[in-house]
Amino acid sequence: MEGTAARNLPLPIITRMRLVAGCVRVLVSALLAGACMAAPLLAARLPPEDEPRPPIPSPTPARPDAAPLPMRPPKSARVPILMYHYISAPPPNADRLRVNLSVTPEAFERQLQYLQANGYTTIRLYDLHAHLTTGRPLPRKPIILTFDDGYRDHYEHAFPLLKKYGMHGTFFITTDFINFGNPNHLTWEMVKEMAAAGMDIESHARTHRDLRKRSFQFLVWEILGPIEQITAHTGKRPRFFCYPSGRYDEAVIRVLRSVETWGAVTTEHGYVHTLANAMTWRRLRVHGPATLEQFARMLEQIQQ
Repeated sequence: MEGTAARNLPLPIITRMRLVAGCVRVLVSALLAGACMAAPLLAARLPPEDEPRPPIPSPTPARPDAAPLPMRPPKSARVPILMYHYISAPPPNADRLRVNLSVTPEAFERQLQYLQANGYTTIRLYDLHAHLTTGRPLPRKPIILTFDDGYRDHYEHAFPLLKKYGMHGTFFITTDFINFGNPNHLTWEMVKEMAAAGMDIESHARTHRDLRKRSFQFLVWEILGPIEQITAHTGKRPRFFCYPSGRYDEAVIRVLRSVETWGAVTTEHGYVHTLANAMTWRRLRVHGPATLEQFARMLEQIQQ
């Protein structure tokens, strides 16, 4: 009946029905195939390079106290550089100069006790130089202790007291006094022991003669020789110089700079230092007859 009816339909209608049926079959097949593939497709992952990436977090701003910026070098520094000579009682027949240059071990210890009780910290000339060149900070109340000429009582009295109070000293030695065995001066063994303990051994020239108006050859002999000897005996190359009797001229400074000396100290009074005047840094002389009150007053004036 159905076949007869179908045969009786006009041809165009039959053709259209067959086309529709074919389309329906294709659509059903596609849906069935998609259903079968759905699970594998859902479980599949994209290649690593195509995977979605997490958002990049915003950078966390640095804390104000995280890493301080480098300090700008200061134009100057107020640091007392104390100048000592003998750390011993003057002999009975001592003249006025020797008495003035002699601080007894007892007086020296009281001075160290005062420095410790009043918050002073001994630093090195190297620390002062680094402060002026790079801005490296200094302690609140810095002070530098220097000892001229390399007397034996520096080893016998000053050195043990500095170690006792955990302080640092800079010793300017005259090398020929040691080389020729002067009994009033240090030996190289003493120098090596002091250097090994952390004291700075710096140059006070070869013979302690006046360096002014001298030839270039003489200055090289007086300045370069001690640098080489101190380096050989201590393993540490000295970078600072103390003018014999505080005397110098431009020729001396030129030779010092030519051998890479970083600074030099005088006997002139003062405590304000700059990088520009590093070859003529001033000091404060500690007088032998001075009382502890006078010593304290000298330092208090600097803090005002």
